[in-house]
Amino acid sequence: MLKFIIVGQDLKRLDVTRVVSDSRNYLMAEFRLIDDEWRHAPLVTVTFNRVDKEDSCYSIELKDNKCPVPWEVLTDEGLMEVSLQCGSCSGEKCITTNTVLIRIHSCGKKCGLIPTEASPGIYQQLVERVEKAEEDIKSMIPITIEEISELFKA
Repeated sequence: MLKFIIVGQDLKRLDVTRVVSDSRNYLMAEFRLIDDEWRHAPLVTVTFNRVDKEDSCYSIELKDNKCPVPWEVLTDEGLMEVSLQCGSCSGEKCITTNTVLIRIHSCGKKCGLIPTEASPGIYQQLVERVEKAEEDIKSMIPITIEEISELFKA
């Protein structure tokens, strides 16, 4: 597991885990959020970016201070950057961190499994979050609108 600490806008790596290419649904990242602004932010995203490949940048929502490392950034040996963002980066307050560079080492696999399903993007993660909130709200309502209408018809 990759381990990081965030103090203010300073992101530092705490572990010495050797990252090996071509792993899928295995490598996790964990973050210690020191400041209240990070701990109480409604949404914190982690960005994983391959500096040596085009179109290899993925943002993942941080949940319980952990997130999976997208397998797409682990294909082949090379260099990956990790950074975080929180707040409303489209308008009001947005907090970002520096990037931490991580070397991805070559694996021994020469052929075999080909990843077929992409990691969920930030849009999909947000849709799932809204859908869960909607389900939670519906479960709190003891009676439906249709049932209320039936009561007044009687």
